[in-house]
Amino acid sequence: MEITLVKDVSVWIALGHGILAFFSPCVIPLIPGFLGVLMTAGKRFFKVLGFFLGLSLLFSIMGALSGNIGPFLERYGQIVNIVVGSGIVLMGVLYLFEAQIFKAKQVNVWKYKGGGFWKGFLLGMAIGFVWIPCSSPVLASIFMIASQTNPVKGAFLLFIFSLGISIPFLTIGGLIAKLTSRGFGKPKWEKVLRIAGSAFIITLGILVILGKMTW
Repeated sequence: MEITLVKDVSVWIALGHGILAFFSPCVIPLIPGFLGVLMTAGKRFFKVLGFFLGLSLLFSIMGALSGNIGPFLERYGQIVNIVVGSGIVLMGVLYLFEAQIFKAKQVNVWKYKGGGFWKGFLLGMAIGFVWIPCSSPVLASIFMIASQTNPVKGAFLLFIFSLGISIPFLTIGGLIAKLTSRGFGKPKWEKVLRIAGSAFIITLGILVILGKMTW
């Protein structure tokens, strides 16, 4: 099972999508506030655990819903590959130009300050909703991939996607918070990452069109 997961390219693609979503330009300035709410709790471990589970559950449910389309799409074969692949390519272009498919809405995360597991759980879901519009091209791309699978695989892929957000958030989030709080403006690496991420998504879309990717 472990070897199969390592060799399953969709796992790494989902993780890569999550990392790209973490570095979404409209999310980076919000990270200091998110960390401030998450890390000021007395029961920090349980709040962090709740945060992780809340974020993961939200995206896993979305993945399962996307996966429900998979069995229906199977009968259309190459046509679906062309449509889905073209959609993924479009998402790559939108990501390059920092376009948002959905308009971002403000979420008052400070009401989740303090507390333990359950406040962390609700905070994870709330932050997940913030990430939906901010990383909408990336999220739409992984949704399209999940739609070619089944509900279980779709939920699993979006769980891995949430790991791609959670891992850097909980490891290097503090460093990013310090840099942004000191007013360095938009970092130069953000543009490099955006170009590389866009190339990754566009290449993935082309491979799907050509029928070279199986999930």
